[in-house]
Amino acid sequence: MSFLAELTEYKNTIINRLLSEQELCKAITYTNTDFLEQPEIEKTEELIYRNIFPHRFIPDVSDSAETYVTLSFSNYKLINSKFKSGLVNIYMFTHRDLFRTEYGYTRMDFVLSKIEELMNSKRGIGLGMLEFAGLNEYVVNEKFQGYVLSYKPVDFN
Repeated sequence: MSFLAELTEYKNTIINRLLSEQELCKAITYTNTDFLEQPEIEKTEELIYRNIFPHRFIPDVSDSAETYVTLSFSNYKLINSKFKSGLVNIYMFTHRDLFRTEYGYTRMDFVLSKIEELMNSKRGIGLGMLEFAGLNEYVVNEKFQGYVLSYKPVDFN
């Protein structure tokens, strides 16, 4: 197996975690301010390559009001030739017209907290538990904004 072959497995694990959380899928799918009151998403896998992407960039961010989650890996390197370490970056962003919700928090704050619950200190990516590595604002353009959430997994070489 190649040095970085497990990155594809990491992507699949992350996407499966995202798709398993019904409230998160509703926040990503529905544009209503009361997205949690909307019907269950039956085919969450249809969000892949529509709103959830296993790579950093999406095909085209238009003016349409949508919410997206994308993934990237950065700063991967060997540590003492035995371990490899890097960052898993989860970008979440939405159209500014979708920020307001009926729940007393923004859509992006809701998405951020749901993803954090699914990722922080969880096993299944790397050797041990994922370690929180940072949170930054993420501005795509004047209409799309959100966050990038970073975690540090450590794995054998």
